[in-house]
Amino acid sequence: MNTTVAKLIATAAVTTFGLTLITTGARADDVTVSTTANQPTTIQSTTTNLNLYSKNLSRVQATQAINFPAGYTLDAVRNVNSQAAANAFEQTAQQGIYNNNYQSNRLAATQAVDLNSLTADQVSQLNQYGLNLVNRARAEFGLEPFTQDAGTINQVRAMALEYQFRDESLLNGHWHDYEILQGQSENIAAHQVYVDNIPNLAARPFASAVGTDFVNVNAVPLFTIKTMDDLQACVYYGLMGMFFNDAGDLFGHAQNFLTVQQPITTLALYPSLTYATGRGTWSNGIPFTFRLENVDMHYIWTTGTNYNRDDFSNQGTVTPDWDRTDNGNYAYLDGAFITSSGQLVATGWHATNASQGRPYHYLIALDQNGHELQRVITNRVDRPDVQRAHNVYDAAKAGFSTKLDLANQLANVTSIRLISRYSGSADGNSDYVDYWFAPLSVDQGNYANLDGATVVGDQLQLSGWHASNQASGKAYHYIIILNNGREVGRRLVSAGTNRPDVANVYGHIAGAGQSGFSVNFDLAALNFNQRLQVLSRYTDDPAGNGNAVDYWFTPLTDGQYSNQAYLDNFTVGNGRLKIAGWHANGVSRFEQHHFIILFDVTVNRQVESYLVIAAARPDVQRAYPGVANAGQSGFELTLNLTELNLIPGHRYVIVSRYSSSADGNGNGNGSQYTDYWFTPQKLLSQKEAGYVDQHVLRQANDQAKLTVAGWRVTNLARGYHTLILFDNTRGRELARQTIADTPTGLARPDIMRLYGRQYLNAAHAGFTGTITLPVGWPQGDDYTIISRYTPTPDANRDYVDVFYHLGSLQFEQL
Repeated sequence: MNTTVAKLIATAAVTTFGLTLITTGARADDVTVSTTANQPTTIQSTTTNLNLYSKNLSRVQATQAINFPAGYTLDAVRNVNSQAAANAFEQTAQQGIYNNNYQSNRLAATQAVDLNSLTADQVSQLNQYGLNLVNRARAEFGLEPFTQDAGTINQVRAMALEYQFRDESLLNGHWHDYEILQGQSENIAAHQVYVDNIPNLAARPFASAVGTDFVNVNAVPLFTIKTMDDLQACVYYGLMGMFFNDAGDLFGHAQNFLTVQQPITTLALYPSLTYATGRGTWSNGIPFTFRLENVDMHYIWTTGTNYNRDDFSNQGTVTPDWDRTDNGNYAYLDGAFITSSGQLVATGWHATNASQGRPYHYLIALDQNGHELQRVITNRVDRPDVQRAHNVYDAAKAGFSTKLDLANQLANVTSIRLISRYSGSADGNSDYVDYWFAPLSVDQGNYANLDGATVVGDQLQLSGWHASNQASGKAYHYIIILNNGREVGRRLVSAGTNRPDVANVYGHIAGAGQSGFSVNFDLAALNFNQRLQVLSRYTDDPAGNGNAVDYWFTPLTDGQYSNQAYLDNFTVGNGRLKIAGWHANGVSRFEQHHFIILFDVTVNRQVESYLVIAAARPDVQRAYPGVANAGQSGFELTLNLTELNLIPGHRYVIVSRYSSSADGNGNGNGSQYTDYWFTPQKLLSQKEAGYVDQHVLRQANDQAKLTVAGWRVTNLARGYHTLILFDNTRGRELARQTIADTPTGLARPDIMRLYGRQYLNAAHAGFTGTITLPVGWPQGDDYTIISRYTPTPDANRDYVDVFYHLGSLQFEQL
């Protein structure tokens, strides 16, 4: 990208003896300009002693040294009286441009400067620096220093501003104005500086310049003046040009400073400002223009007569293109809102002639009681629309777009009053003009939502968000859970989770974007059958107490939970156990695993448990509309009796259990459960059937053996079949024999036809077995065969017997 800039630098000198020296002010060639964006300068101020320099040689010696090249003598300067002599002397003098570079001042670099609105302190610093630099040059040749006082500065300022009012600059074709000077000697050094804000068009700070940047006065780079350091550099290189690069003016400036016997020895300097237009071409060939400011630094020898010699005030260097008669104070707040990070973003403008000489623009926030919350220096924003509406001082740059960090101050703030202030002091506390905007309300609502409360393993997981400006300054976020009003746990939210959805709705609440939480609590500490409630707390106490703002969520459980159930079916048939019913429970949302447990009441042990899938029960929903899971409370099971091994005669009960544990257990493993016990009942009768088809007593190897054949039905799925020979006459067991370790025996299709729907083993109910009688068994006694099924090998417990009367036993007759 190339830019064409007219008349980057020019000088002119006039003396009281009528000698006028002329500069060409030629147009510069195209120069390359960096596209790196400028960084904003922090506005600070350094208070300067207003006791201006007079003849303080030590201060002169402390000023930056000027390296005069060999051959640069007073006689050489004095003897330049023609262009040829000037060109010859410049061969020697121009080495000074190469040998002298401005030494940046760290403190001055921190002090913001607005050329259009210099403060009194800055005018003082400008004159001290410029005068000391001139006197440092004079001291090199043993010359007495020039002096100045407040009257001198006030008169030079008035003269420079008159140049400005007349829009006269060396860089727009004008010259010394003798009407203004009234016979006073004057040197002028003029530079053009960049004052626009074109994206990707940047200029260097003047303080970064080096001497070689000014060797070719027609190709000087673009610079900006934003700090006192930049302004001093502008003065420095202006003087270097007048001392060393001045053949075009026959070194008239150096003669004025060094060899002319000035009748007036009080010297001051002051800039006049006019505007110019620069032209450039982008890399794609598209031309563009940008705004420049002509800075003519006037060095005038004057007495300051009839001007205040004790002190001076300054209303700033001003441009002449505004209405000086307008006394209005104009402003408007285009927008103001609090972001989710607690930043008050304010945009608007403030324009008034009273801002002249008050370069520090503050935006100040007050609370509803008038207490200051914060103040910040604004970033100036171009507002050509404001200038068109109100042609007052600097209206074209009256805009602002500013953030005030109030994140830790909003807890007790119900409204904010913004003040736009132009001040002449760096801290904004004196010499100011204010505009008070209408108060802004601050939302002090307390907003939150518990998005989720679910059981994961042995933990209750809670997630949600909580946002409130009342939480401002309260750095600790706790989630607390209570059972029946008693705290059973609290968790610190170490870092709020991102909640852009909350920020979209509550963007005016500080912290809304980081208001999320997700915490876990041990189930072992909780009881869902009590009133369980969660609160979110922001507090200034690391332990979670102290000053706090709480949000109480709707109770998870109310302690008045409903536990309703009914068993529609609990019957045995066709070898199947059918279980059906419903169980509606208010805390099933946390105890989300539904188990059906078959429990043997007789021996007090669990037979089996089954995880069931919830079945729709609209009838239950109609009956219990207030119970959370009523509409999905149904259950149904069909179980194979052969897999259960129920004991005939035992009492069984169905237990419906909602458990937080996936394995159906409860508190023993840190989980929670809620049961409903239905009425116990006998599933299998002890009245079973059988018949002895034949029995035969034989003698074999001196032993009596009784062989019995018949059938026996039972619903015992697994167990042992034992035949017992009982002596009715003597009332005791004579002998026994386990004939099978399973109820499945010999095929009996006839018995299947009779009892197939009633007994598990009907199809194979047949049996045959042989009992060995003891020696000396009582012959002639009355006997009974007992067919016994039992789940244990000893056949002495949990048995079901069927009796077959045999009478007396007779050996088989062969």
